[in-house]
Amino acid sequence: MHSNIPIDREEILNLAFELIKIESHKEVDYQENKIAEWIKSKFQKEGIESETVAVDNADGRLNVMAYLPKKSDQISLMFNGHTDTVPPYGMSIDPFKPEIKEGKLYGRGAVDMKGGIAAFMATMFALKRANIELPGGLAFAGVIDEEQSCRGTEYIVKNGPVPDMVVVAEPTDMKVCPAHKGMEWIEVTFKGQASHGSRPREGINAVLLASEFSLKVQNELLPKLEQRHHEIAGQASINVGKIQGGDDPNIVPDTCVVQLDRRWLPDETIESITEEVTELANKVTKNNSKGKYSVRGMREATAALLNTPHSTDVNSSLVQEALHIVSHVFPDREPGPVAFKGWSDAAQLSNNLGTKGIVVGPGNIAQAHATLEYIDVEEIVKSVHVYYELAKKFCT
Repeated sequence: MHSNIPIDREEILNLAFELIKIESHKEVDYQENKIAEWIKSKFQKEGIESETVAVDNADGRLNVMAYLPKKSDQISLMFNGHTDTVPPYGMSIDPFKPEIKEGKLYGRGAVDMKGGIAAFMATMFALKRANIELPGGLAFAGVIDEEQSCRGTEYIVKNGPVPDMVVVAEPTDMKVCPAHKGMEWIEVTFKGQASHGSRPREGINAVLLASEFSLKVQNELLPKLEQRHHEIAGQASINVGKIQGGDDPNIVPDTCVVQLDRRWLPDETIESITEEVTELANKVTKNNSKGKYSVRGMREATAALLNTPHSTDVNSSLVQEALHIVSHVFPDREPGPVAFKGWSDAAQLSNNLGTKGIVVGPGNIAQAHATLEYIDVEEIVKSVHVYYELAKKFCT
């Protein structure tokens, strides 16, 4: 199933090249604005209605939207992709000078996810040039802040447009991913009682409380979580990621903070996962009347609407049609369904608006954020055929 579409390989890859050249990470002022304006100009040049939208409480940073056939509050299908990247850090190549070597396109954001955005743009161009009628409505959403607090898609949740379905082009090797885990960062603070290091029994050592708690997480809670399983998303998990406490070796520490990464399943709740952590902290302190604890979600480091799990029924028309199309465009690989290995903005739309969603995009997530980031160029080109057929199926 290779559609005869009015856009060629060179033009598709040129879009990816130009997107990579534009820095859009947190070390750049108004980090996504330059790329948003560039994307808008490209859509407008094609005669496609497009606009930039300032996101609330984001210091003037811009989402970029495009619509076929025209702007509407309710649409059948949305192409959603984040325009921000992580910074280049210690990349071993020039991060913003893209080049192709041995069939791979190198540069920061190549796989996460400017290759996917290029494919979305190319699909919209091709549909417009082919005069395909799309009465159901198709929207492109280039959103800010996915690498930080996900405020770009949060803005869409609160202000529209409302899509019946969404495709997110995070890198999946073009496998269809109808589900993924949620991510909650939890901070547990233990309070003890300081004393001189030469008289440790006169104090309550918060570092020891935190250590005992961490061992309980590993030995009691983690095995329990590994017994929980979602048909697509897989096992729940928890990781002790950071412990910080104490001032000097000669002082019994009165404070120690433990930070956890909890990956939760679609049939779990934020209340239940918080309660499990709280129960363990309570076990540690209940035998010591002076030891105390507090538990909080690290909302400053996660999405305001929560990094919830995502799940769309594998028997839904969106998932089944995507599997059918991918299997024809990429006949040499199993199309899925599989879990997306990270987190995506599909969760904000599915959990808050009831949108059915899949994550399916070119590239392998193993190359995301890497010092040598790259994407297979043929996957970018072929992905356009997948997105083109999905738009024809659900918007006509």
